[in-house]
Amino acid sequence: MTSIPIPARVEAHPHLRALNVLRDLPAVADLIELCFAHYYDEDGEEYILQMRRAGRDESWMRWASTAIGSASMPLTGYVWTEGGRIVGNVSLIVFHHRRRKYNMLANVAVHPEFRHRGIARALAERAILHARERKAEEIWLTVRDDNPDALDLYADLGFVERARRTTWTSTHDFRAPAAAPRFQVTQRRVQHWPAQKKWLDELHPDELRWYRGWNFDSLAPGFWNWLYLIFMDANLKQWSILSDGKLQAVLSWIPNGSRREPLWLALGEDSDPEAVTRLLVQARRELGARKFILEHPSGRADESIRAAGFRAERTLVWMSAPGATK
Repeated sequence: MTSIPIPARVEAHPHLRALNVLRDLPAVADLIELCFAHYYDEDGEEYILQMRRAGRDESWMRWASTAIGSASMPLTGYVWTEGGRIVGNVSLIVFHHRRRKYNMLANVAVHPEFRHRGIARALAERAILHARERKAEEIWLTVRDDNPDALDLYADLGFVERARRTTWTSTHDFRAPAAAPRFQVTQRRVQHWPAQKKWLDELHPDELRWYRGWNFDSLAPGFWNWLYLIFMDANLKQWSILSDGKLQAVLSWIPNGSRREPLWLALGEDSDPEAVTRLLVQARRELGARKFILEHPSGRADESIRAAGFRAERTLVWMSAPGATK
């Protein structure tokens, strides 16, 4: 894999310094909002609100000052200052998964008046050096697929594309298709679980689960999962769709109290596209007027998902680079 070029004295730049979580959060929140507001969904808006609340919460700030470098949130990073104000930022988020340490580069933002001066590159290079110095085994980032300048920058820094994933959100513009006798939607059956689990593992590979913390075993049939859901007062609904007796796809819904509730779609390479649309529509009809979010690999069932009344909110390119050498 391509190595990352790191200038020997990148950390010595007079305009670049470490993020001070005790005083910089409000200014960083302002910068991120300025740079990315036109891309924001509800989750992005909530993220900015949390940053602002954290910057005003003295007890949180005291905790944050002791948790830097270990918490899975942006407490570590670097800023670029000009004239006493923050005009550039990069965050570093630490994750641990299966005894491996990952660093995620996030919130790479430069004020519009200061772009095309190499600030983003300098910030990213310093964050990469930080991650390697602290023995991160892999360095990851996500970037929108409609941001070619950022894609070129990260490729030049040695990042390699690993996946493209689209986030879909439900709309009110969908219609139930006419009945087709060859399709049967049922509750998910016990015998469908092996195929469902295999498909989910393929669609959401382990190399990305360090970020989401997905554990699909909670969808498995069995007494202990049933008991756990009762104890947690969690509702779980799952549907299967068959065509001429062959399983085509499985859909799962576990409400989590958020404004947009997640759906998990499991399907194979040869699943019938029409079956996928019918499954999503049937679930939406049963669940009523709710808002849903669905993350899925780009290019896998795009038209089927769109036909069920979902719109593509964003497509993120997942990229990684090597961390510290052993």
